Amino acid sequence: MASSDALVMSENVSAADWIRERLSPRNSGLVSSVVPSGFDAYVRILHPVQLPRDGFPLVRWADVSRWSGVPLHPRIQWHEVALPETTPPTEPPWRSQGPRQGALFFPDAEALIDDLTPHTSTPQECFFCLWIGYFGSAAAFVPLGSPPVHIPAPPQPSRLVELPWREYGLFEGSLAGATSLKMASSHDQQTPNLWWPADQSWCVASEIDFPWTYVGGSSDLIDQLLSDERLETVVASPDDPHWVDVEGWLSDLIDHAVEDVLSRGSASLTLAAGTVTVQWEPSRRRGRGTITTRSERSGGWGGGGSPVRARDPDEMRQQIAIQIHRAILSLVGV
Repeated sequence: MASSDALVMSENVSAADWIRERLSPRNSGLVSSVVPSGFDAYVRILHPVQLPRDGFPLVRWADVSRWSGVPLHPRIQWHEVALPETTPPTEPPWRSQGPRQGALFFPDAEALIDDLTPHTSTPQECFFCLWIGYFGSAAAFVPLGSPPVHIPAPPQPSRLVELPWREYGLFEGSLAGATSLKMASSHDQQTPNLWWPADQSWCVASEIDFPWTYVGGSSDLIDQLLSDERLETVVASPDDPHWVDVEGWLSDLIDHAVEDVLSRGSASLTLAAGTVTVQWEPSRRRGRGTITTRSERSGGWGGGGSPVRARDPDEMRQQIAIQIHRAILSLVGV
């Protein structure tokens, strides 16, 4: 990338007003609350499960799908392919916890730039939003007793783009500059969370908590992205839900675990990605207690306790189910 492609910080926050006007309410849970409505078509770019580093290969969702036997479909979620009902006879093909959230794999971003360029009249005039949480202070570790090292704080935006979901710093530059950002605190490469051209012909959205990126644009652009073999894509709709939804056998498993917890005080679940144990410690006050979960998978574990304060038995079941739900999905990084 030429130095002339580097992005510059901008105060022209009104350039994002059109996005705010075309977003669905935040609590709608729809794709159009993340990427603007009104485009002809939409696509979802699935982030790789494992990046090619440390001798390990690139792993895509399709690789995990072949292992688990769970087919990809337009509304596929990561936990569906990573947590099959029946544990496969072979080892899983990935070693990381799961797809990176909030950023594109750089080769994917470069492929996306190739595809986006012919579909805008202003490729040299684009806007890029970076979540304000990424503008953290720089840090370095030095040996104990060493003289202090002064590291200048990274530049902070003087004005922010304020959208229902997040606040962002704004950058301007050519479309090719979408891969020019580097985090001062970690030196990690970071793609913007929102990017669009001045002619507003398309919009790219990588919400920080999502293991995929949405693109809205013309039908020709979306067809091109769906056929680009460099990317892993599924068709999307602005009316699709974007939340993590647990259905079918996994929902039934959680319901049975809740009943075990309430009747026996504990539950133990064995899944393809690891195990989850749950302990329930009721307090003397009715409707109160502590739910403790532990999720163990190859290479690590996590867990903790959460208080339960319920007004009736149904609310208590719901609160316990939420904690079990979170513990199960944490096995695969959701």
